[in-house]
Amino acid sequence: MNTAFALLAAVAVLGPSGEKVCDVTLPALPQGARIETTNLENAVAWRIRFDGDGERRIADEGWAFDFGADLRCWPVSHAQGEYVPKTLSTISQMAPRPDFAPVAAGIGEMHNYATHFPGTAESPLVVEGPGFVAAIGDAGCLDYARIRFASGEKPGTVKTVLEGEAVVKAPYVTPWRYIHVAKDAAALANAQPTLMDALNAPSRIADMSWIKPGKVLRVAKLDTDCGKAAVDFVKRNNMQYIELDCGWYGQEHIGDPLKPGLAPERVAKGEKFDLFEILRYAKEKDVGVILYVNREPLKKNRDAILDQLVKWGVKGVKYGFVNVGNQEWRKWVTDAIAAAADRELLVDIHDEYRLTGIQKTYPNVMTVEGICGNEEMPNAAHDCALPFTRFLDGPGDYTPCWNNGRVKNTLAHQLALPCVYTSGWQFLFWYSRPDQIPEKDPALDFWRELPSSFDETRFLQGEIGKFAVVARRKGRMWYVAGINGLERRAFTIDTSFLGAGEWKCRLFRDADPAIESGLGKVTVESVPVAPVMTVEAAARGGFAAIFE
Repeated sequence: MNTAFALLAAVAVLGPSGEKVCDVTLPALPQGARIETTNLENAVAWRIRFDGDGERRIADEGWAFDFGADLRCWPVSHAQGEYVPKTLSTISQMAPRPDFAPVAAGIGEMHNYATHFPGTAESPLVVEGPGFVAAIGDAGCLDYARIRFASGEKPGTVKTVLEGEAVVKAPYVTPWRYIHVAKDAAALANAQPTLMDALNAPSRIADMSWIKPGKVLRVAKLDTDCGKAAVDFVKRNNMQYIELDCGWYGQEHIGDPLKPGLAPERVAKGEKFDLFEILRYAKEKDVGVILYVNREPLKKNRDAILDQLVKWGVKGVKYGFVNVGNQEWRKWVTDAIAAAADRELLVDIHDEYRLTGIQKTYPNVMTVEGICGNEEMPNAAHDCALPFTRFLDGPGDYTPCWNNGRVKNTLAHQLALPCVYTSGWQFLFWYSRPDQIPEKDPALDFWRELPSSFDETRFLQGEIGKFAVVARRKGRMWYVAGINGLERRAFTIDTSFLGAGEWKCRLFRDADPAIESGLGKVTVESVPVAPVMTVEAAARGGFAAIFE
């Protein structure tokens, strides 16, 4: 990409064919500040450096992006919003859905900045133009207010909005702001990890041998026998962790994680739960345990809680209902991640929090939510937007389900999700107990055999909101998956990425590509590997394949 950058002047960002995509301007530079820039392949990034000493207060940075036309874009008002295409000028009309509560179960304010900043969109914002797809966003946001995007004064323009005033002590540099341009959505998704890696600080964890990705089963009922059954299921099905969600220490907002046990009203009903027996059994079976802890107990007693998890032999912690957005809470979450890293605890963060690439700096972060996943049961069009929008920020905890009547998409679509979506922890079978999962179903061999980490990832093809195909390599094996949107499709897969040699393929696909409702069935078959392979997929469907 060719760019020209001068202080207080426009950045002319050119696309893949040399055409101008966008002008980026900063109307005024804060006092005592200067701009640092870096040009990367097909991207330009910049940040503000404050020299000298003393405190600086920044109410807004005022970056403006002029795309020259009121282009199509993919905004969400809040991190768990559903992606629906709009134009740049209609971002100003956005608002959170009425039932998206800004209060976490009545206990303390949940900082949902969609309500504090109506008419704005989450970062990153993806824009589609003639011959290009562009993403604008921030990277390396550790202790600074996040940015959002609002419609500009004229059609075709957007501007940044800070989620609250930022206060810094010089010398200081802000997080990076960037614009990344590619010829299409797949090319954007392929190149984005390199960009985010370049814009984030090196790992602050010297010895990373304890950081182990994995597949996770949530204990869907807080019961000792159910917990032990989950351990056995994980061991039989090539999974690595179980997770105990809210309730293991009583009411999640006011209970004490240092005193595990069910709430009195549940004990009165005859429910039985012994955390320490589950921990003992998991250790005996070499299965890791992850425990949920809510923000409210963490605010009161974070270090003591994390120390206790370590003493119990717990491998990871899931932070729930964290606040997001403004500088205070962004730093609070970063400090909580660092505190876990100091104790060799892996981390999942739920609700509205999104990464900006800081998993490079703190690789103990396995995944975060900040996504409209299978707790909301979105449609297939949203699913097909995620790889090219939300996942540009990093791992997402979508919580794939299986054979659940609330799911809107086919079983083949569900089967493909943990291969298409990036997450260091894949929480599978989210609403199911082991006795509800058909272990002899050959379709589930794909989940059983799917690795938890990969040596190489390639987005083979995709169009935002319509379809996505991803290939991931582990050693000499390739795992390929595709998800389809709302129209029936014949996927055409160029297999040249496999390289030389003779290959075998097991294909998992929609048994009935004409299906119009319901989950459908998955056909599993061995198929010949041709230079170009065609796979029929239902509307809301998909496929998965293992090449060896």
